[in-house]
Amino acid sequence: MAASKEKLPRGVTALPTERGGRKFRASIKRGKGDVVHLGIYETPWLAAFAFDVAVRAIGRGDGSTLDIPHTEQPSANDVWEINARVKQRLGLEDRPEEHRRHAPAPEQLLSIFEVAVLGFWKHQAADDSWGHPGAGLDTAAWQLNAAAEAFFWSAESGHPAPIDVMKRLLTRRLDAVFRLQKLTREILDDDGDEPLRIARWLVYPDKFVTGRGRTFVEEIRTLYSDIFADEAERNTSHAPGEMPEWATVLGLLPPFRLSRIREAYRARSRIVHPDVGGSDAEFIRLNAAYEEARAYCESRGL
Repeated sequence: MAASKEKLPRGVTALPTERGGRKFRASIKRGKGDVVHLGIYETPWLAAFAFDVAVRAIGRGDGSTLDIPHTEQPSANDVWEINARVKQRLGLEDRPEEHRRHAPAPEQLLSIFEVAVLGFWKHQAADDSWGHPGAGLDTAAWQLNAAAEAFFWSAESGHPAPIDVMKRLLTRRLDAVFRLQKLTREILDDDGDEPLRIARWLVYPDKFVTGRGRTFVEEIRTLYSDIFADEAERNTSHAPGEMPEWATVLGLLPPFRLSRIREAYRARSRIVHPDVGGSDAEFIRLNAAYEEARAYCESRGL
C-alpha cells in the first residue's frame, strides 16, 4: 500500500497545517466511542507503524503485514520509541510486574529530592510573606519533611531513613558554608533527632525576599556565637612580640572580641582623656587604635 495525498494509511489522520506544520496522528478504537490517540508523527508511515503496533498489542491483528515503502522505514530508535509510547497510551506495560515494583535507587531519589523538592521549599521559605515572620519557614519545613517521608519509603530496597537523608544534606550545607566540623557536630547533636528542626535548617533561606529575619549565616552565627568566638581565638592568637599595635595602645591581650575591645577602650579613656589629665595626642592615638580594633573584629565576625 502506498500513502498519497488522497488516501492515508489506516488509523492515520493529517492534522491542520496551522498546528505547527504537516503532522500525522495515529489513533485506534478500543470500544464503542473509545478512541485512544497514539501520538503525533512527522510522516504518515511512522503514524501507520504506531497504529500497527497498537493493533497487535491489543490482539486485533489479522496476520497481515504493514507494507511500508523502503524509503519510509522507521529506524531502530523509532521502533523502540513508538513501541514504548503506544503501549504506555494503551495502558500496557513492557516490563514484568516485579520490575515495576522495584524502588528507584537511593542516589537517584536523593538527586531529585535535593534539586527539585528541597529547592522548591527553600524558595517558598525565602518568600516569607505569610501571616507573621517565620510562618513560611515553618510551613516549608513541614512540607519538606512530608516529602522526605514519601520519597524514601522503602527500607527493603536500600532507601535510607528520611531523617538520615536530611541530616546528610544539612551536613553538606553546613560544611560548604562554614567549614567547621565542630559546628556541624554541635547542630546535629542539638537537632539531629528532630526531623522538623533539621528540615527547617535545610529550607532556611540565604536571604529572605521580604527582608524579615536573619539569613541562614546570620542565624547560625547568632545561635552558635561561642563556637565562632573559640575558632577566631584559636586562629588569631599572637605571640607577645607579634601583638598588633592597636592592642598595645588599648592595653589588650587575646582573645580579641568586640565586647572586650569596647571595655578596653572605655578603661583607657578614663586615663588618657584630656579632661582627666591626658593629652590630646594620646587620646587621638587611642581613638585610632579603637577604630582599627573594631575593623579587625568585624571583618572576622568576632
